[in-house]
Amino acid sequence: MKLSSRNSLINKSQTIAVSNLASDLKAEGENVISFGAGEPDFPTPAYICSAADEAMEKGYTRYTPAEGLKKLRQAAADRFADDYGFRFSVDEIIASNGAKQVLYNIFQTLLDSKEEVIIPKPYWVSYPEMVKLADGVPIFVEGERENHFKLTPNLLNSAITDRTKAVIVNNPSNPDGRVYTEKELLALCEVVEKHDILLISDEIYEKFLFDDLNFKSIISLRPDLKDNLFIVNGMSKTYSMTGWRLGFGFGNKELIANMSKIQSHSTSNSNSITQYASFKALQNRNLNSLIKDRCRIYEERRDKMLAHMDKVEELSYIRPNGAFYLFVDISSVLGGNYKGEKITDSVRFAEVLLREEKVAVVPGAGFGMDDYIRMSFVLPVEEILEGIDRIDRFVKNFSKKR
Repeated sequence: MKLSSRNSLINKSQTIAVSNLASDLKAEGENVISFGAGEPDFPTPAYICSAADEAMEKGYTRYTPAEGLKKLRQAAADRFADDYGFRFSVDEIIASNGAKQVLYNIFQTLLDSKEEVIIPKPYWVSYPEMVKLADGVPIFVEGERENHFKLTPNLLNSAITDRTKAVIVNNPSNPDGRVYTEKELLALCEVVEKHDILLISDEIYEKFLFDDLNFKSIISLRPDLKDNLFIVNGMSKTYSMTGWRLGFGFGNKELIANMSKIQSHSTSNSNSITQYASFKALQNRNLNSLIKDRCRIYEERRDKMLAHMDKVEELSYIRPNGAFYLFVDISSVLGGNYKGEKITDSVRFAEVLLREEKVAVVPGAGFGMDDYIRMSFVLPVEEILEGIDRIDRFVKNFSKKR
């Protein structure tokens, strides 16, 4: 049977592939240290788990509206208003099976054939694939490393054509932890307004900020630009609920209504039990202190990770101010030989590192930058330090480039 040509347009997720391979090796008894995970290592708060039990006991196990329970969307609107001073109505919010489905739905809703979405590099692995699945064209732009690869007004202006429909900004960013300032976001808004395109702001890591930074959703800075801004968020990262699958999209009514229509013919509603538990979580402001405590732990891990990475002379990194990832520059060793084996790209680097030192990292190729690897710090400090020691030993066994 001949399969759709669509399959040849998209690539497997590098992050999932690495996590699966590391898990397989661990299951075989190997002492693997995995920096590949893209999820918090803390458990879902007990309060949320109890709410799920309550939902099942009360029989909240039936279909809900495709766009999600009204009371859940109201709770999301209330939380957003409390955090950022901007209020969405319930018909401007959709609840989907994770933030990933929100993004998939928005591209399916927004794009006609060959219309373009501007994506800054490095990018989350699924952005370009979802654009291609909607028959759109991803247009990549790369900022300067000295500016944390941030998208600037000049870069954005230069990439816009008559086929540009949207630009996506991940703030804070996966894979490099960059965080945009209010001034930088306002400058991007001016370009978006001038060209009347949509800015999709992926804010899933909103609560993971370091160095005393404060996060503001982009729409709170330009509420008058509401029809040109779309916010993506969810429960996965903030509440350690990655497997529960609940994401939110915030945007104008027309977009949300059409996204709901698409979702009604794919997955229909997101899990009803997850919706109920998420409703209870969003209502419980006492969880805020727990979230802050966990963020402080991630910041401590980041600091210890950076201090230890500084001892690895062959590698450098982008200092993350948010999320929970370190983006490491491996260009100084690429092209060299490891025990007679030539290492020319990030995928081969990651494969040989896992084979030889039992350390899992994510190749930068999946994020559009083949001279880098991504390392998460969602694991105990002892494992972080041991993993870096193994990486140090690995790169010191490289012969010079030829």
